[in-house]
Amino acid sequence: MEFTNKYKGYTIVNPLMTGGILPEDIQKNLCNEEWLRVGYSLCFNCLEGRSSLVTKPSVKDHLQKIAEFFGGDVAEHTFGCRAAQFAVMHTVRELAKEGSYSDTIIADPNSHYTTNIAAEMNGLKVTEPPHSGYPEYNYTAESFADKIDEVKKDTGKLPALVVVTHVDPYYGNLAPVKEIGKICEEKEVPYMVNAAYTGGILPINIKELKVDFLTLSAHKSMASLGPLGYLVTTFEHSKKVFQTSKQRPDWSGRAFGKKIPNIFGCSVGGIPLISSMLSFSHVKKRVQSWETELEKTRRFADDMEDLGGIMLLGQNPHNHHLLHFETPGLWEISQKHKRKGFFLSEELEKRKINGVHKGLTKHIKISVYGLDKEEIKRIGDAFREIADKK
Repeated sequence: MEFTNKYKGYTIVNPLMTGGILPEDIQKNLCNEEWLRVGYSLCFNCLEGRSSLVTKPSVKDHLQKIAEFFGGDVAEHTFGCRAAQFAVMHTVRELAKEGSYSDTIIADPNSHYTTNIAAEMNGLKVTEPPHSGYPEYNYTAESFADKIDEVKKDTGKLPALVVVTHVDPYYGNLAPVKEIGKICEEKEVPYMVNAAYTGGILPINIKELKVDFLTLSAHKSMASLGPLGYLVTTFEHSKKVFQTSKQRPDWSGRAFGKKIPNIFGCSVGGIPLISSMLSFSHVKKRVQSWETELEKTRRFADDMEDLGGIMLLGQNPHNHHLLHFETPGLWEISQKHKRKGFFLSEELEKRKINGVHKGLTKHIKISVYGLDKEEIKRIGDAFREIADKK
């Protein structure tokens, strides 16, 4: 059976995808060098039994560069950002078992579902501070201080972890991560930032932000193929979160001393990691242009609101490329259209624009990250033409 990519050559505006688009030269490299030939593409010279220790090509050096780029000491690659979060949750669960902390964590009220699933898988309870509600959905650093005190009062112990989504996947709000980091440092609570939508998009330094654990999504924000994530931490915390296997089966007595249980022993040894290694120099360069990207995003958001019947949700002015619009004008059109809610995505696809969620017209999420002025103008013109059909 042969599959064809219907959307080849389309302009992508899906916020989950725009930060993960590979540069064209990297795409060609992956094909020309036969990296797509087998699943374990970089494991031909694996001597240690763990992909993060491979030296030809040097995954080991790459991970050290990743750690340094984000201001950390140690990094490991993982099966997506969710696996990185699981590793952290499993680590703090052990701290809770030892009696050092409670079995409760504090997560922001806009956290990605994978944060909560990782907590649930590890038997951790989740409590949240409130956000401001419609239309901004903001929250304060001070609300985290209150929650920490509340957990301490209710359980007699500090929470095992504070988790903050650097930019949330619903409204694209930028969290007060530095201010929360200071609170966690003062109260001696482990602190994790989920940077799935920001690591590789804007500058991040975990030492400056007082962050203990940074979880990353390479295929969302680091110009890489998925699934691939990274977990960056400090020397101190790496001893626990990246602790190698100690157990031996009773009959065979086998040892797995190079494997890291928290990342399921060994992580991705194929094309996602290779793509990230090849794209890393591009990622390091592009974070320096974040202010230019943000300016383009804000201008596009203003132009969309000028169409009428469209309002930006979340922080305004916005601080990230993920834009969530409330679009009653488009919804009104859909009510009289024979294709109902599918009309919008289909109209955009006629213009070779893809990424707006099919079937939705009351709310849409969109991103123009990485696009040039002509592409952004074409997208704006498309929405104008569609809105004019009313």
